[in-house]
Amino acid sequence: MPLKTIAVFVDPSPVGEARAAYAVKLAFRHRAHLIGIFVVPLGWGGSPSESFVRGQAAIRQLIEDHAASESAAMKAASRSFSTVSAREDIGFEFRFLRHGDANEGAVLNALHCDLVVVGGLGFGGLPREWSAESLLLATGVPFLLLPEHWTGAAAEHVIVAWNASREARRAITDALPLLVGALSVTILVVDPQKNSRHGEEPGADVALYLSRHGAKVMVEQVPSNGQPVADVILAFAKRHNNDLIVVGAYSHARTTEMIFGGVTRRLLQDIAVPLLIAH
Repeated sequence: MPLKTIAVFVDPSPVGEARAAYAVKLAFRHRAHLIGIFVVPLGWGGSPSESFVRGQAAIRQLIEDHAASESAAMKAASRSFSTVSAREDIGFEFRFLRHGDANEGAVLNALHCDLVVVGGLGFGGLPREWSAESLLLATGVPFLLLPEHWTGAAAEHVIVAWNASREARRAITDALPLLVGALSVTILVVDPQKNSRHGEEPGADVALYLSRHGAKVMVEQVPSNGQPVADVILAFAKRHNNDLIVVGAYSHARTTEMIFGGVTRRLLQDIAVPLLIAH
């Protein structure tokens, strides 16, 4: 299924603008509609002096000041997003989520997109109660996490971390438009001899599957030599100047506490290369 709707969580900071610019590149390449989503910061900063305000006029003024602060933040974010998006010939729109509706709004907006782009560290533009991982599990929509200071290309040389699992297969399905549109795709198999599910030639079957879709695929089998698999993947990506890692994520937990597999957890802890996670 092609990418037709991409959402990006934005803010008017330089990091937020860079994130929006990355999403614009993807939207232009895939002729997708781009939605910029801004979580409006709560105007009430919690200053101790505010608790001493007395009188209807003073309280009304305080409320108006906070409303003006929120409005200014929305206008700045909208202006920033529109400026970046207008650089390319794409359809785009700006949406905002106010504090009280941000949690449900984040889920609702993500549910109707093919891909969501967020920051890789901290909250990445999301409401504070959400992370990319928790929204991924709540919606099933793939998330692309972007390092704060990423200046590389947008999904031109991609690694697929392949372990012949259901999660990895789902990640390939969700990332298929990006894989087909990339200049190169590397099926990276770490310690293939330790996994009988790979078959006689680890990575060959999934590479053939992708090549039939039109992707330019190669297979690399590498040993971990006792290193964490995530470190092996990251080192390979840096060594070969890859600009996207596709990985399947899974959770053992049935509660709201997500416990991802070790490789996914490690990749999420130190995002040095854009990471697409799917579940």
